[in-house]
Amino acid sequence: MEFTAQLDVDVVALEAEDEVTCLVSLTAPVPEEIADRPGETLIAVVDRSGSMARGPIEAVRTALHQLVGRLKPQDRFGVVIFDDEAHVQVPTRPMADHDAATVNALIEAITPQGTTDLSAGYLLGLSEARRHGTETGASVLLLSDGHANQGVTDPAQLGSVAAKARAEGITTTTIGIGQGYDEVLLAEVATQGSGSHRFAFTDDDAIAVVSEEAGDLLSKSIINAVARIRPTDPAMVDRIGTLHDVPRWIEADADGLKHLVVPLGGLYAGEERQLLLHFPVPALASLGLHELAQVSIEHVAMPDLLQQVVAWPVMVNVVPGDEAAGRVPNPTVASARLLAETTKVKREASQALSEGDVDKAVGLMQAQATSVSDFLVGIDDSSPEAAPIRERLTEEAEQLQRLATGAQERDRILAMKSMAEDINLTSRGRDDKERRMRNRSKRDF
Repeated sequence: MEFTAQLDVDVVALEAEDEVTCLVSLTAPVPEEIADRPGETLIAVVDRSGSMARGPIEAVRTALHQLVGRLKPQDRFGVVIFDDEAHVQVPTRPMADHDAATVNALIEAITPQGTTDLSAGYLLGLSEARRHGTETGASVLLLSDGHANQGVTDPAQLGSVAAKARAEGITTTTIGIGQGYDEVLLAEVATQGSGSHRFAFTDDDAIAVVSEEAGDLLSKSIINAVARIRPTDPAMVDRIGTLHDVPRWIEADADGLKHLVVPLGGLYAGEERQLLLHFPVPALASLGLHELAQVSIEHVAMPDLLQQVVAWPVMVNVVPGDEAAGRVPNPTVASARLLAETTKVKREASQALSEGDVDKAVGLMQAQATSVSDFLVGIDDSSPEAAPIRERLTEEAEQLQRLATGAQERDRILAMKSMAEDINLTSRGRDDKERRMRNRSKRDF
């Protein structure tokens, strides 16, 4: 895996408190040979409640038929269905032990009925994943078009279930179909489960999204990636910030020293991911280089399942105050921080929309669009990184304005669903322009 780490500023003033932001960029390798990759375990958990009748359930069946055709003999596959109860529709086993015609017949037999006990389906899917997971872990793909109205319906509670499963090597990806599903719940489960949350606006979207997400899950080249941040001063561990919305906790080493843990999960071949870390800098009394922390990335590389660790120090140079006064922030890191702040604004706007406060949501998005535009004015176009930064931020400013206009003049619900998907993609630090544009093209604003 390729790594880079950049600071927004690498000099700080003598005897003055300060702060720095570190942008860690990761790129997963693309293995030369994936035909003999280790088998993956994939459990599809399908909502078959009454609201899935006709188009949605037909789209899901089509998507699952296509998925079966892509699986390799070593892959383990199963299907759980749920309405007001949950059942195993396709028993989980290696595809070498499945009869494809029988699997497809069982998929075709999925018919809509009943209400929506999403928690029952999800818990049964996790049970299947635990029983049949391999050294590469397991993935649960949860598809629903409605609001959970039976069983556990609290997003935080189901999110904690997803987090526990993530710690066991099980990732959860969620796909919401149409405009009636609970984007708050599905997005929380995906975020805590280190997976993606996707929005399928139409039945055709559902087929395409399932294909895309399944393709990612079946092409992982990195699994169980974890970032560990060990501050030089252990007392500072509680003050280290993560600017992306990622799970995090504090652990103690064998010697009792505490460090911050950020699980990154799996990365598909070629995936680019970012992690923004914020470090407070105490007033330092001596000039020269000073180490703020050690950052390490632990991961398992496919297809050989080799455990690897890459570590590096976060260093700043302490200089006299007059020298530090002239420092210029790294534009790449500064723009990444602005994008992370934009994601938080979208989250606030989405919450306002869910409460029916369209004016507040529109105001938040328009104000942030102005902030992004103001940043664009200050970009030095002579710098080599100027062009990609300008392109990305221009895209984001236009996106904010379109969302604001769409929420105000067109479709508040569609804007909420679009933002939930967009927030999940960017809050995980995924840098994938093609996917962003494909997601945003689903709506006509």
